[in-house]
Amino acid sequence: MDVELRQLRVFLTVAAELHFSRAAARLHVSQPALSQQIRTLERAVGATLFDRTSRATELTPAGRVLLDAAPRVLFEAERAGVRVRQAAEGASGLLVVGSVGTALASIAPRILRTVRGRFPDLRMEVSQHDTAAQMVMLAEERLDVGLVRSAAPTNAVVVEELVTEPLLVVLPGDHPLARHDTVDAGALADEPFVLWPRPLGAEFFDIITGYCRDHGFTPRIVAEGADIETQLSLVAAGIGVSLQPSYYANLRPPGVAFRPLSGEVPSVALQVAWRRRNRSPAVGHFVGAARECAGTG
Repeated sequence: MDVELRQLRVFLTVAAELHFSRAAARLHVSQPALSQQIRTLERAVGATLFDRTSRATELTPAGRVLLDAAPRVLFEAERAGVRVRQAAEGASGLLVVGSVGTALASIAPRILRTVRGRFPDLRMEVSQHDTAAQMVMLAEERLDVGLVRSAAPTNAVVVEELVTEPLLVVLPGDHPLARHDTVDAGALADEPFVLWPRPLGAEFFDIITGYCRDHGFTPRIVAEGADIETQLSLVAAGIGVSLQPSYYANLRPPGVAFRPLSGEVPSVALQVAWRRRNRSPAVGHFVGAARECAGTG
C-alpha cells in the first residue's frame, strides 16, 4: 500500500466526525478536496472505508479495521522520527567506550554518570582494555571513544589530556620504607620491581624506567602483571615494589602501602581518545563530559 501519514490523519478525522462537512471544516479544507483524499486512500488500501448515504456516514468493516490500526501506525511513525532525530543529535544509539583500569578507579564513573544524566536514551557499552589495545581498537573502529593513559596521538587517533597524577611508590605493608612519609627514588635501586608489561603501554612503561635511570639505576623487573589487581597482589606478597599513578591509591588494597616520592616526580596523564574522522555527536557528548569532569573544558 502506498499510504501517506497525512491520509491516515484525514481518515481518523472523518471517522471521528462521521460527517464529511464537519470533518472538512475541522481540517480547514473544502469538502470536495476531503472527499478526494478519502477516495485516494481507498484506492491505496483497495477497499471502501465509508458507507455514505443522504442521512448518515458509517464505517465499513474495512474502515473499522483501519480505525484500529491507523493510530498505532501514526504513533510508531512519530516515535521513529523522534529516534532518528535523537540519533542524529547523538542522544540515542550505542556508544562503545574503552577504559584503562586507572580511569575506572577515578574519573570514568563521573564521566559516565554525566553522559547518562544528559542523554538517558544513549546506551554505553563499557569495557576495560589497556592503552595499546584501545589505540588499535579505536583505529579499527571497534571502539568509539577511549580513556587511555600516557598515550601518544597517531594519524588515526586524537588524544587529549584530561588529568595528571604523580607517581607513587607501592610497597609491601611491612617493608621498612613503608614507615617513611616519603621515599627517595635512590632507595629503590636494589629493590625488585613489579611492573606492567611494556607492550600494554609503552609510553607509561618508559616514564617509569626513565625516572629510575634519572636516579642512577635500571629497575630490576622480577614480575609483571597485566592488570593492577595482579600487580598489587604481587607487591602485597613481597615479590617486589612498584611505581604507579596515585589514582590507584583509591583502591586501598590490603597489604600494600602507597608513599609519595621525594623531589621532582613525573606525572602520568589520563586522556580521552577518539578517531580523527569520527564525527559522531555521541562521541562529542562523551568528550565534552570528560573535559567537564576533568575541569579542562
